[in-house]
Amino acid sequence: MTTEINTRLISKRFNISPVPASRPRVTRWSTYYPKKYTKFKTDMEALTSELNTTPCDILLSVSIDFMVEIPKSWSKKKKEIHNNTYCNNNADIDNYIKAILDSLNTVFFIDDKQVVEIYARKIYSTDPHILYKQKECQRNDEGRIM
Repeated sequence: MTTEINTRLISKRFNISPVPASRPRVTRWSTYYPKKYTKFKTDMEALTSELNTTPCDILLSVSIDFMVEIPKSWSKKKKEIHNNTYCNNNADIDNYIKAILDSLNTVFFIDDKQVVEIYARKIYSTDPHILYKQKECQRNDEGRIM
């Protein structure tokens, strides 16, 4: 796990397989999240708890690369063809974004509403992980935040 921090840029690799956020399931007796998403949240909490960071309170631009695990059921040839190519699985990219931003609340930023710009992509990989980068939004000559 590598972290690069300066006053305006944070770059972090999380060695965890990306999981899309899911809606809570509702039964007659309770409400719960599916096990896979609950495990992701628990694992991310463990990874972020060892970081010594102070959440910022400024507007942010975020870049996230989700290196999604190639399905085990695929043939070796198919895995080689699709390694490091864009991922076209059934999970929406916005659900992956929600899962990681929710996990980073109070770690790198106070609340994910501070994120005003996002660049994200899903890529198949034999080494599943999440690459996260954030930078402070700058004011231009006219005083607008860009």
